[in-house]
Amino acid sequence: MKKAILMIGNTLRGDDGITTYLGHLLEKENLGWRVFYGGDTPESEFHNLRAFGPDVIVVADAMTGTKIGTVELIDISDDREYMYTTHNLPMPILLSYLKGFCQVVLFLGLNVDIEKVLEIDPSLSEEAKETAQKALSKMLEIDAIFDEEKIS
Repeated sequence: MKKAILMIGNTLRGDDGITTYLGHLLEKENLGWRVFYGGDTPESEFHNLRAFGPDVIVVADAMTGTKIGTVELIDISDDREYMYTTHNLPMPILLSYLKGFCQVVLFLGLNVDIEKVLEIDPSLSEEAKETAQKALSKMLEIDAIFDEEKIS
């Protein structure tokens, strides 16, 4: 089974770079997830994602407005009502494109403090690093669900 994760976020905007940190953690786990770093323009990775042809895609992005430090997983494979937005491209458009070539599309939201994404700052707070660790645990759970041996 081919598994991909698309990281969205700007590493120069403090905790908005949380998904890049998560991507590096996930790569160290060597679970077979192919990590795509979309930065501020996730659409720049669309051709690579399509060429890879994953069976499941997780779209990871920093979120604000809910409890800081929490991680939310949302299955949006069949839902068009979510109005998440990303840096340059509205999330519904991004997700609609991904659903065009992959049946299972999940959104992984990592909740960060809005005050820590507003300024130019290449560092990541300890709080964001802890949240990324929680997200890694969630990815381990997702991986177990989509483990090829369990699906067959």
